[in-house]
Amino acid sequence: MFSRARTRTLAAVTAGVVAVAMAIAAPASQSANYTIYASDGPRTLPFRTSGNIDFVSLQQVATLFGLTLAEDSLVGGLTVRGRGQTILLIPDQSFASIGPGRIVSLPAPIERDGDTWRVPMDFLRVAVGPALGTRIEIRRASRVVLVGDVRLPRVTPHFERQGPAGRLLIDVQPATPHQVTRTGNRLVVRFDAVAVDLVPATALAPEFVAGVRVDGTAVVVDLGPSVDSYRVEDRSPTQLHIELLPPGPPPPPTPPVPAPARPAAPAPPAIDLGTPGVLRTIVLDPGHGGDDQGAVGPGGTIEKDLVLVFARQLKATIERRIGLRVLLTRDRDEDVPLDRRAALANNNKADLFISLHANASVRPAARGAQVLSLRLDDYTGRSPVAGSAETPVPVLGGGTRIIDVLPWDTAQIGFTGKSRVAADILRRHLTAAGIPLLSTPASELPLRPLVGANMPAILIELGMITNADDERALNASAHAGRLIDAVLGLIAEVRQGIPVPPVEAQ
Repeated sequence: MFSRARTRTLAAVTAGVVAVAMAIAAPASQSANYTIYASDGPRTLPFRTSGNIDFVSLQQVATLFGLTLAEDSLVGGLTVRGRGQTILLIPDQSFASIGPGRIVSLPAPIERDGDTWRVPMDFLRVAVGPALGTRIEIRRASRVVLVGDVRLPRVTPHFERQGPAGRLLIDVQPATPHQVTRTGNRLVVRFDAVAVDLVPATALAPEFVAGVRVDGTAVVVDLGPSVDSYRVEDRSPTQLHIELLPPGPPPPPTPPVPAPARPAAPAPPAIDLGTPGVLRTIVLDPGHGGDDQGAVGPGGTIEKDLVLVFARQLKATIERRIGLRVLLTRDRDEDVPLDRRAALANNNKADLFISLHANASVRPAARGAQVLSLRLDDYTGRSPVAGSAETPVPVLGGGTRIIDVLPWDTAQIGFTGKSRVAADILRRHLTAAGIPLLSTPASELPLRPLVGANMPAILIELGMITNADDERALNASAHAGRLIDAVLGLIAEVRQGIPVPPVEAQ
């Protein structure tokens, strides 16, 4: 049929095609090109719209896809050849013939204007793709063409209010590996892809989410002033939920101390120390903070944020269900020195000090919670008696009294036994609550956060944040509830006093 055809090679792909990436999320009114993403990088294809159909130059398609065009002057047709089957086109017809006997429909007729042939954009999907033996996907809304197995997820964010907090729901199609991190006042969701096709976010509340935008292969969420911390939960491979949490309630103001009445004859006032051993005040110590972010999970969970949210929840639950006084060593993202944390507990006469952390390991398989207390062996050769000194101090109302002053780094010596008992009790309640534990879940170690605490003190590693299963559990409200119930079980059991281990009963 084409033996008398006048054949002209109109275009061929060369290695020097310049790759130009276009902004794929731009509205249609601002774009005159489709961006084609293939394994060799992005390229652009100009188009024009006629009758709500996007048309492209067949010559430019040939250049981009390595095709050759040959005209048949006798029948006025055009043969398109590539690595696979041939495509036959006839002007003013809304179909194309691929190989022997396969006809595919087009949304509009093929146009010819002199030497220029124009085809509907859908020609790439229904004709070029099958002829080359590769998948071609066209996303008209974002002016994107995907060739082959390149990964370019369509990301659709939506905001919802959750009481005083907020939730950003992100739909990812198709499922694409991603990681969430925080940089200053921004959340960055980075995808393992060639680019991101971002659908405009809906229902945003500026106090939580000021804006959502694309930066390369990442979606950047600009946080509003009401966000203090966040929690990530992957509901499914295609759904990402980010909880945006406001600051916790401020601590109650300290009531003013009335000026003491001056007695006629100065005398030391009576000091009410209450019932010894009974729990009245608990100090919760959310670890790290400020520039010290602690460990980071594979999904982007940051230890300092996780333990602060947990500490606020635990504080509120203890106050509501047991009625004890609970203080936090930090109630916002700030760097609090370890000695200042212990000083807060000592100055407020706390009866129990609980330091909260999330563990990390070089072995991703390691998981489980852990309860730690200070090891008495670290004080070999030291004792509170040897390190103390009798010091007169003034008391309210006049006069003085003699107290024993302990060196700061020996303050925990007299409480290591009770601390160990508290750790053992908590381990039992964690097991009863179904919380996975490390192989040595309760132990004694030289723990710097507990050194200066002048009361029973324990450190809880809530889980192994570097383990993907533990990270997901620590971000789930149900798991946090079981951890809180275990701590409540400890407090309820020792509220009338922590038992003294037999070795200390002299």
